Amino acid sequence: MRLFPLFFALFFLISVNNANAQVIPPDRDPLPPDAKIGSYYSVLPLLGYNSDQGFIGGGLLQRINYDINLRPFLSMLKTDITFSTNGEIISKLEYDRTRLFGSDIRSRIDFIGQRERKGHYFGIGNDSEFSDSAYEDGFNFYENREFFLNYIVRKGILAFGESGNLDFFGDVTFWRVNGLSTGDETLFFSDEPEGFGSARVVKAGFGFIADSRNSEFSPNTGVRYEVGFNTSHSVLFSNFSFTSLNGDFRHYFPLRHNITIAHRLVAEHTLGDAPFWSLPIIGNENGLRGYHRNRFRGDSSVLSMLELRTWLFSVFDDRIDIGMQTFWDTGRVYSDFDSGAFFDGWKQVFGIGTAFTLLNPDLIIRGDVGFSNETWRIYFGAGYVF
Repeated sequence: MRLFPLFFALFFLISVNNANAQVIPPDRDPLPPDAKIGSYYSVLPLLGYNSDQGFIGGGLLQRINYDINLRPFLSMLKTDITFSTNGEIISKLEYDRTRLFGSDIRSRIDFIGQRERKGHYFGIGNDSEFSDSAYEDGFNFYENREFFLNYIVRKGILAFGESGNLDFFGDVTFWRVNGLSTGDETLFFSDEPEGFGSARVVKAGFGFIADSRNSEFSPNTGVRYEVGFNTSHSVLFSNFSFTSLNGDFRHYFPLRHNITIAHRLVAEHTLGDAPFWSLPIIGNENGLRGYHRNRFRGDSSVLSMLELRTWLFSVFDDRIDIGMQTFWDTGRVYSDFDSGAFFDGWKQVFGIGTAFTLLNPDLIIRGDVGFSNETWRIYFGAGYVF
């Protein structure tokens, strides 16, 4: 049977504003009517099905703590957890705080803990083979048990333009993966890629972020540029020694009222002894949407994502905004098995999606469907991909 994903969600949403009353001094202008103060909670139960995972249930919680003197927020917590009838557990947490212990340092924690009974492995390289029948027979599956924790701190070093800021950041990552073969007739078993079995990566890095977007949730003007360097080494108690360089460049252009062109260019290069699960990967919900999950892995990758976004109309006294987007993703990976010509073998996907806000303009629920020459995929999540 051909494997098609099918998701349905958004059964009900609970949005609670737990705002704290504040007294406005007589010499200060009254707050604008759309000002937000205090904590806003949003809870979204999820339910779905796909033929890889079976029936899926879970939920998403987002809490944003606003302060009138801080933009875009004082703190944001976003967490989701899903379970499937195939025994899969996927949990994610993101906590972002703009004032660490009252200082001007911004910090963020990202956590992923998961057990995938059907993790995807298609080999290394841009020309790795794919067969529908082999995929359906489990040739490209392995069991993935993963624990990922990243902590980043950033501090502004200068301002530019009307609202731009340049930040310096440092981060540290602990990443442990246990990749288990699901059978001796799988590609994962025959390849035994670097990182097969249980291993850990501990890495540290630094970089710069330049950000002039008018919104971190739904920007329509400005740019966000990030360049970073990180290294993993035995002195950090890592099982692998390698170095990664990456660049992430995003641009937002307003065409007319409520219509935005958004573009993202991402490049990553890895040097050294890196496990297969930490190599640059494209072909998932974060880029090259429309291929099977983690379809392409290599020593280097380049990815371009172009979206046309628009908000169409509002309902319930403008408390819910409805919009849509179309997109074109293209990119490729590079490895020892591939042609080194830069423009050879680029993959293409096209897609369409919808987005809507729910009671809070900073809570955006998005759904996309992407089409490639191998299959099509549906994606669902909170917030735009970029």
